[in-house]
Amino acid sequence: MSSNSVQVKNFRPEIQALRALAVLLVVAYHLEPNVVPGGYIGVDIFFVISGFLITSHLLREAASTGRIKLSAFYGGRARRILPAAMLVILVVVAVGFLVFPKTQWGTLGVQALASAFSVQNWVLAADSVDYLAAEQAAGPLQHFWSLGVEEQFYLFWPLLILIVCWLVKPKISGSHSDHFAARRRWIWMAFGAVALLSLGYSIFAGYSGDAAGYFVTTTRIWELAIGGLLALGVQAHEAGALNLPRWVSAWSTRNLAVLIALIVIGIAAFTYDASTVFPGIAAAVPVFGCAVIIAAGSTRGPGSLHLLVNWSAVQWVGLASYSLYLWHWPLIIFYTEISGGKPRPLQSIALFIASLLLAWLSLKFVETPIRHLRFLAVSPARSLIAGAAMVAITASVALLPGLTQERIVEQEQRVATALAEQPPEGFGAASLSHGAPAFVTSEHQVVPVPAEAAKDLPNIGNCVQKPQSTQIKECEFGNKDAKFTVALVGDSHAAHWFEALSEYAKSKDWKVVTYLKNSCPFNEAQRKADQDGSINCQETFDQTMDALTKRKDIDAVVTASWGGSTFVSDPAKGLAAAWGKLEDAGRPVYAIVDTPRPPQDTYARDCVEENIDNPQACSFPEKGAFEKGDATKAAAKLEPRVKVLDFSDQFCVNGTCPAVVGNVLIYRDKHHISDTYMSTLVPVFGQRLQKAIDSQ
Repeated sequence: MSSNSVQVKNFRPEIQALRALAVLLVVAYHLEPNVVPGGYIGVDIFFVISGFLITSHLLREAASTGRIKLSAFYGGRARRILPAAMLVILVVVAVGFLVFPKTQWGTLGVQALASAFSVQNWVLAADSVDYLAAEQAAGPLQHFWSLGVEEQFYLFWPLLILIVCWLVKPKISGSHSDHFAARRRWIWMAFGAVALLSLGYSIFAGYSGDAAGYFVTTTRIWELAIGGLLALGVQAHEAGALNLPRWVSAWSTRNLAVLIALIVIGIAAFTYDASTVFPGIAAAVPVFGCAVIIAAGSTRGPGSLHLLVNWSAVQWVGLASYSLYLWHWPLIIFYTEISGGKPRPLQSIALFIASLLLAWLSLKFVETPIRHLRFLAVSPARSLIAGAAMVAITASVALLPGLTQERIVEQEQRVATALAEQPPEGFGAASLSHGAPAFVTSEHQVVPVPAEAAKDLPNIGNCVQKPQSTQIKECEFGNKDAKFTVALVGDSHAAHWFEALSEYAKSKDWKVVTYLKNSCPFNEAQRKADQDGSINCQETFDQTMDALTKRKDIDAVVTASWGGSTFVSDPAKGLAAAWGKLEDAGRPVYAIVDTPRPPQDTYARDCVEENIDNPQACSFPEKGAFEKGDATKAAAKLEPRVKVLDFSDQFCVNGTCPAVVGNVLIYRDKHHISDTYMSTLVPVFGQRLQKAIDSQ
């Protein structure tokens, strides 16, 4: 490979074309995921490009001056990245106030704050492992996670080079470039070690089912480090320290390499999907494909794509790729929120055109002018101060949604608390027999307050284990010396019945023992997520079965599970087998049919907030409301000793399932029942459970 082919220049059209490819893949994936299911690999291409360009700049400076001026580096990054990014955050916050219900204002503020400080990826990682937050709808700033990864890379990567240069003291005299050449081997080792450690962790996180692995910096650094290693190789080649065979430098070889790399990237874009373990080893395809194209440099001759690469449209998209990436996602989210549905092909085209227009405006009037503003460009200190000011202003604005929500909710909460403490006649489920009116008071106040509904949880402490836990937790409630003990067993859909069961148990002086774990139904059949390694259910199932059969004081077992779980084998047979073992051990089982689920596109609490004077607009048809995978009734046919408790009539009336009944919000999230509503079900729940027990 000739030096001309890999020489690092201020402008390289093939890199600009790669940027265009990367951003178009991401935008296509976000607009039409069914068409380009693996388009998310565009982010990985961006990572390699960033790693290559940034490292190239740092290596040139270190080789020519013997040092890296961090203030100039970070000042340049601030001028390049912050103006457009902070503008997008400010616009999103302003539009979010107008578009989103106040139930989402707090989350909007958190996302804006995290994006301003470049830690969005860690916030999303924390949410992904938080069972209660994992199903949150995608926010308009969620795409800032990748910018967070890059900016965290910018923080430590120059320091790594400086540390190596400081530790390695060449025992030769000569120029800065001679000294750098003596250190090059150690920089190779440092870059390689970072890449290998990060890749190893990325593979481990992927195959262990770590939900946070997609977002955290530690699983992505190797992709940027590959770009850094490539830059080091290019620099070594230019300096004559790395000689390549002549056939590698040949035009035909490089043209063929580029074509193969593009084909491989294309295959990944159209064959990868949400089920692909990623990043992990699968990310090596776009990463090394991108690296090959960068290494090949500009090409010509038969098989060359230089005409496409140099096409002005491609070059412009590459130039505007940063702004296009920033603007396209908020447009999609706001469109979805306003229209109530995902864009169809024609709408996708319109959104793409709108994204291009915003990218052009941002590039022309924000990015380019500020990046080249002489007042800032000549002074790194001014650039850093200006960048800090932009972040501070944006962060201050980001606090407004949460503070505003808090103030409004505080007023609503006082009314809601009074209603809950002195419930009116027909409060909650009690109004079902009277036609299920949404409100039984003149004041249209919903309990819990929609913005606080996610916190309306069973008062069960830390007794519900996380999906990845290897141990089940046994908790006891009520009279320790009770003559009757009932066990509540299952996943989060068993846990949301705790309030109804525990309150009835108190009235009967029963003891309640719980064995609860999110995402893990009490079922001998294995969940697919368990097989994939993202949760651990089989181990804790065995522990629960062992505890239930060995305890002599268990008089009844109440169980329920989410009907949306998918299994490796027949879930009905798995349930029946588990129940049969308990029945054989003298532990009567009472299985609850799963509760209905509102339409999955939105939260019922958001809909209610937007239609507070007419919550009937948030009702949904009973037909199709129950998960098709609920195997409770089918399992009871296989194990007829089990009694089935069906409370469907407490959630749906006359073919319709309301979101609000008797001033009470039924759903606290996408498919869990609010604790307040469960408390109003105590009389019906107790009556039906007692009847089933008495019939044994």
